[in-house]
Order: sequence, then C-alpha cells, then structure tokens
Amino acid sequence: MAPVVKSTSRPKWQRLPPKNVYYYRCPDHRKNYVMSFAFCFDREEDIYQFAYCYPYTYTRFQHYLDNLQKRNMDYFFREQLGQSMQQRQLDLLTITSPDNLREGAEQKVVFITGRVHPGETPSSFVCQGIIDFLVSQHPIACVLREHLVFKIAPMLNPDGVYLGNYRCSLMGFDLNRHWLDPSPWAHPTLHGVKQLIIQMHNDPKTSLEFYIDIHAHSTMMNGFMYGNIFEDEDRFQRQAVFPKLLCQNAEDFSYSSTSFNRDAVKAGTGRRFLGGVLDHTSYCYTLEVSFYSYIARGTTAAVPYTEEAYMKLGQNVARTFLDYYRLDPMVEKLAIPMPRLRPDAEPEATGEMRPAGTPSLAYRRHSTVDLVDITV
Repeated sequence: MAPVVKSTSRPKWQRLPPKNVYYYRCPDHRKNYVMSFAFCFDREEDIYQFAYCYPYTYTRFQHYLDNLQKRNMDYFFREQLGQSMQQRQLDLLTITSPDNLREGAEQKVVFITGRVHPGETPSSFVCQGIIDFLVSQHPIACVLREHLVFKIAPMLNPDGVYLGNYRCSLMGFDLNRHWLDPSPWAHPTLHGVKQLIIQMHNDPKTSLEFYIDIHAHSTMMNGFMYGNIFEDEDRFQRQAVFPKLLCQNAEDFSYSSTSFNRDAVKAGTGRRFLGGVLDHTSYCYTLEVSFYSYIARGTTAAVPYTEEAYMKLGQNVARTFLDYYRLDPMVEKLAIPMPRLRPDAEPEATGEMRPAGTPSLAYRRHSTVDLVDITV
C-alpha cells in the first residue's frame, strides 16, 4: 500500500513511489506493523494533502448525479430512497429502457450497492465506471438497457462518507453486519434498501437475478469476489459462472482469489443475508478491489491502481452481463458500428469504428472496454 498526495500547484492525486514507503514491526507500538514514508516538500508555498487512497467525497458524488440528471436521458432515473440520520440523501438509480418500466412489464433486475464502508473509496470509482458505461451509447450498453433493469444505490453510508469514517456509520455501526434486522432509526439507509429488495423479491413480475455489493480490500491484490456456499451443487456451480466470465473480460480481476464461504462472522452482510433469502435463480456477491494494485494475467509486476483503472473495472463488470445472458447476437443486430480494438495496442480516440455485424467473439477476444470507447 502506498498513500497518495497532491498539492496546491499539482492538484491531481499521485501515488508515492513504493520505494519510499516502508512497513515494519515497531517496538514502540507493541511490535504491531506500522507504515512510514519519505517525502520531500519541494515547494514552500504549496499546501500538501495525503490520503490512504484516492478520495471520493459525498459532495463529488452529488455533483456527479446532478450532472447525469441534467442530461434528461429517458433511460436514467434518480430517486431518493430515504435519508441518513443526518438527513443526507440515499440515492437510488434505475438504468433501463422505459419499456421495461411500463405497468405489468416483467423485469430482470441487477441490484448493485457501494460505500457501505465509507473509507473504501475504490468502491465509488468502480460504481461510477458501471454507471458511466450503462448510460453511454456503447452498443453493449444499449443492449443491456433493453434486456435488464439496473438498480444502483452507490452510497449506502452517506453520513460515514461525509464525516470521513473508515468503516462505521454516524452511530458507530458497521452497517454491513446489520442486514438481518436493520433498525429504521439506527440504520435508516440499510433498512430502506433491504425493504426495497424484499419488495422486489415478493413481486411475481420481478426476477431479482443479481445482488453485487462493492468493497475495497486492504491486503489482497486485484479485483475478486466472495460468493455463498449452497447445499445444491448445481446452484453452487452456476454461481461461479459470472466471476469466471468477469475474469475473461477484466485483466485485473482474479478468479483464483475469488472464494465462496459461509463464515459465521459474515452472517450479517448483504451477500450472506440475501443469499439465504432470495431464491435459487438469484446470485449474491461481494466484489472486492485492492486499495493498491493488481497483477495482470501473464505478468508478475504489480500495477498500481488509478482512478481510471478502478472505473475500467466497473465498465467490465457491466459488460460481463452481455456474456452471461448471451446477448452478443443482439449487439450484432444494432445499426450502430462497434468499436474496433487492436490486440497489440491501446485504442486511439480517432473515431474509427469496426463495421456492424463483425462477430462478437472478435470483440470479446480483446476483453476490456476502454474509456475511449465510451460515448457518454
């Protein structure tokens, strides 16, 4: 782990070089591990700021949603699902074709949550990557909106985010241990989301097919998932399909680090609770991403994460639903030309597009969706 720094004259957050960061057991702290780092303050007039990871504030989040709302997209809906104890908004986004929301329409729902632990800022960048992709004019995004309903609560703990807490809410609760019986007074945001999910589960016209809760991990590398264990072997095997597909699409996602468990200590988490409540057609995951770095397939060097890399993982999470639901033929039918990716180079923002109808397998072979391929 290496902290990030910015200064008045250099406002973009940058990671400190790993060679300047040290971890060691300190005798002054009962031989616990401590971190120290060397840094040169080279400009006397500058104000410097340090952070554990790239910050993503409540204010930034609200500005981001306000800007999306101003675009008046007919497939993007924002509503206030509830309020926190300090009266901050619990935003719920719905991204789908308006046809899927007409009365009596059957819905396949993907529910995504983030920032239940406020200090895990990579969660917000991944979540923004998902949103940016889904509201874009990318052919895959268009197909996904036609076939799925995405419900996203990007910030479950707005008070904790605003106050700068690392893991807990205003009242000191770890909200991701209270899914079993959230209090409408002590855990209002969690209570609101749980009520909505149970309501959708009980609606015969709604099939809640995925629940993904996004977190960040302080010791593991790469992106990876936690899933549940089921007595039904067939259901357990089906649960592994999505992480395997994501591993093919995202170079920073590790299926080998993905694990399935039912540890008692995790019983109050969203993944564990909903995995026990929803039926056999639903799959619940915790998506974790490293605070620091990833090792791409076929390499051994650790690559530090950037804000853009976190968002790129989010884009590839969204894109993986195309493979899961086998919607590739629908992309080919669109009259929108597909982006052309070269296997040996990063795409350039030249506007070059490959002809419509090129087999989707050729597109999938290059795996990731790059930022320059998205028209937002």
